[in-house]
Amino acid sequence: MRFVVSFIIALGPQVLWAQGIKPVSVSYENLMRCFPELQDEQLSFKVDLNRLKDISDEKFVTSQSQLRQRKIHYLDAEKQAMNLILRTKFSGAKKMDTELTLQQVDEKGVVTNVGLTANQRINPKQDIINNFLLNATIKSDEYSYNDTKLNGVVATYKRNFKEVEEYELHDKPNKRSVSCEKQKDLGIICTCSKK
Repeated sequence: MRFVVSFIIALGPQVLWAQGIKPVSVSYENLMRCFPELQDEQLSFKVDLNRLKDISDEKFVTSQSQLRQRKIHYLDAEKQAMNLILRTKFSGAKKMDTELTLQQVDEKGVVTNVGLTANQRINPKQDIINNFLLNATIKSDEYSYNDTKLNGVVATYKRNFKEVEEYELHDKPNKRSVSCEKQKDLGIICTCSKK
């Protein structure tokens, strides 16, 4: 009898699959627990953050999108590893500035800030940024955004080139929130928090 029970447990997912019932990932269950509006069969077995962002943008229309930070890791013309970081800073009710930071990264990963003039550092023009990236090999281009939605929902996400690596969604009263992150060895992990 014990053998039969073990056999049924071991074959459970295959039997469900054969009956037309697809297994559902824990991350998708967490996503549905907080935001059932985002139900999508393509996400059920394996959550894809690019698809999740697209579905979220369809269900919760964005009224304002704000760049928080952009970090470009690159090798300059002399093959020196560098970071170019643009951050949005708010000063006052609606005044915002973009601050540029340039960092040199040595072979051990030690980061040293490069001195910049005020014109280069605060609200830099595009040609200043282009000069730093001239003849560079870009290794990663990460940027993160805050999206304010029309119906009281806020999303934050981080991309590297075109791949979404982190996605968070919460409602304004903070009664529910979901956080999804691409983890190196585990894949996409989503967690739900409800009050």
